[in-house]
Amino acid sequence: MAGIEITVVELLPQLLTFLDWELAKLVEGHIKAKGANVITDNGIAAFLGNNGVLTGIKLQNGTELSCELAVVAVGVTPNVKLARETGITIGETGGIVVDEYMQTSDPNIYAIGDCIELKNLITGRKVLAPYGDLANLEGRVAGENAASSNTATFPGTIQTGICKVFDYAAGSTGLSVSSARRLGYNDIETVINASPDKPGFMNGLLLVTKLTVNKKTGKIFGAQCVGPGNVSKQIAQWAMAIQGGLSVEQIINSDLPYAPPFSLAIDHFIATAHIMQNKLKKRMFGISSVEVKTKLNRGEKPFLLDIRGPDEYESMRLGIGETLLPLGALRKRLHELPEDKDREIICYCKISLRGYEASLVLRANGWRNVKLMEGGIMAWPYSREK
Repeated sequence: MAGIEITVVELLPQLLTFLDWELAKLVEGHIKAKGANVITDNGIAAFLGNNGVLTGIKLQNGTELSCELAVVAVGVTPNVKLARETGITIGETGGIVVDEYMQTSDPNIYAIGDCIELKNLITGRKVLAPYGDLANLEGRVAGENAASSNTATFPGTIQTGICKVFDYAAGSTGLSVSSARRLGYNDIETVINASPDKPGFMNGLLLVTKLTVNKKTGKIFGAQCVGPGNVSKQIAQWAMAIQGGLSVEQIINSDLPYAPPFSLAIDHFIATAHIMQNKLKKRMFGISSVEVKTKLNRGEKPFLLDIRGPDEYESMRLGIGETLLPLGALRKRLHELPEDKDREIICYCKISLRGYEASLVLRANGWRNVKLMEGGIMAWPYSREK
């Protein structure tokens, strides 16, 4: 530890805007656990100083924070001044227009990297994609074409990215739920899977993945993954699935490399597809942590069933009015559940694997409105009692 106090100020409701809110909040929780302060929904109104020396900042809500150093990181925009002055066509995104050969409107000039706009392979729309790997791939295409008369093409992007935040990684590929809905894709389904990247005896680390698909076809729209586990592997697999146009049904039996040092017998990637398949086929009725919290904030009172053991409950719990009933004792204690078979019951555990088993038991015994809180406690983006 360097002994430096850090505060991150974000004007938007979350950091890491390429993620959906609940996954971004998991990363923010990790940042706070490392001792940094995070302020969202608030911008910087002014920099404060004395005789040319920075002494603090003033936030838009009037709060003043003292500081000795301020780093402004508000994103990038294409520098197309030279291209515009030479008459090269600039697109609506503000990037230079190029074709599949990376050729500009001037056939003698090629452009690559952060200054150009590309086609999004999912939506067909033009986007800015300032990623270092794409710039290198585009550079190879442009160089080959400049040397041999347009024989290579670059198809576009699905905007795959990843970053490291302390011990966490955060990655995404394709469309988030928020971006999909903003673009008019409303027939979508999502699931959240929280599970380790490899077995516990091989020091497996947590992954939390959110998968977004077309509800009718099962075709993948996008995936996001955060956690201390091997996020890069997961995002790489989802990126290839999207670029290959694969659906959930085509993924569920993927032949991936397996040995305990590297993955679970059913890799987190395939398990996520299995969960989605269960949801699409009505084998599982999932509810997100955000939906659960919204219900509670509205004053609704679903029966919240924590299916873990007493020791687990004592070491970590949500504290949202839940009832503890261990899975192993569930069948003998069904009389402790609501008599009304239509009462909404929401089951969960640490990652909701046992929660899923409990939901099946309850449905088999006549309860009709049983849901599973996807991802369990490990995907809960709010504060916990313990």
